[in-house]
Amino acid sequence: MIKAAPLPQTYFTNVAGISIKPEHRRRLESLDLIEVTPKPRIVLELTTKGWERAVEELGAEAPKRAGASGGTLYVALDFLRRLIDHSGTPADDLFRLQIKADEIALAVPATGFAPTPPAVDAVTRVRQAYQELAGRPGDYVMLADLRTVLADLPRAEVDAALLQLNRERNIHLVPESNQKVLKPQERAAAVSIGNQDKHLLAISS
Repeated sequence: MIKAAPLPQTYFTNVAGISIKPEHRRRLESLDLIEVTPKPRIVLELTTKGWERAVEELGAEAPKRAGASGGTLYVALDFLRRLIDHSGTPADDLFRLQIKADEIALAVPATGFAPTPPAVDAVTRVRQAYQELAGRPGDYVMLADLRTVLADLPRAEVDAALLQLNRERNIHLVPESNQKVLKPQERAAAVSIGNQDKHLLAISS
């Protein structure tokens, strides 16, 4: 719900640190809360009923033994619930809210020098290349295929554009869940974010 987009299981495991076992997936499917695409690239997506159930949880009380992290989470969820009620904005619209890159100040690293943002043209080209490769918004495409379409751009420029896009909520850069199936060119095309190689890109809207 927070990402407002289909997400590969590798995102939960490698990025969010959430373990979703096969029996958990089957349980959620049996309750008609999620839809799951089959292997080799398992992707989870909320159903309409799943969205409704997730919104209900925004107003729930923290379960017993939730601990400090769990308690903090439910305080934040309660704020979101009140924000939705006060603004009248549907939850799916709220979580699909997009903040344009030029509306955010780029973080200044420890060196004290602000990073030079990539040319807007490179960001636009990445989006256009994705649209050419993806069957529909939210589908995952290999960065190797993306780089082939953008072969006329320097690699550093494409990497910088991907890093800028990664700050947006509707952009999903994730690693391949089954590393064994990666071809050498697919490994080489990865972009490193947070000390982790990302091989796939999806733009949900």
